[in-house]
Amino acid sequence: MNSLFDALPYLAAYQTSFLILAILSLATLIQNFLSAPLAFLHEEQVPGLPLKYDHTKLSFRVLRTYSNSVENFPAFGWALLVAIVAGASPTLVNWVAIVYFGFRMLFWAVYYSGLGKVAGGPRTMVFVGGLLSNILLSGIAIWAVIT
Repeated sequence: MNSLFDALPYLAAYQTSFLILAILSLATLIQNFLSAPLAFLHEEQVPGLPLKYDHTKLSFRVLRTYSNSVENFPAFGWALLVAIVAGASPTLVNWVAIVYFGFRMLFWAVYYSGLGKVAGGPRTMVFVGGLLSNILLSGIAIWAVIT
């Protein structure tokens, strides 16, 4: 046996979702790694203390983006795994995972760049898109478990 895909062939249909889960995990770890040089290099932030400044500072946006990733990744990961284990439609699960991934990538790009208004702007829109796709994925997982 080379992988779990060999032992449980039905999992191969979810390969896209597993790939997205791995990429999001790596991206979050990279954000963690980059937070030190991007947030602390100019000594604008102090590790372990509340954030200083506001969205106008890159150091603030870097740490908030990473925190947001850490807060949202577990909900996505668990919903995805429950949907897969419960046997939800692979096509549906993969597409929702792709949509979620797209919104997260846009969220990071918009937040890091500081585009738009702090509230109600593009960052809010892409966050809500990701949140709604994760809610949909959670609903799909629950439906697969109870039916």
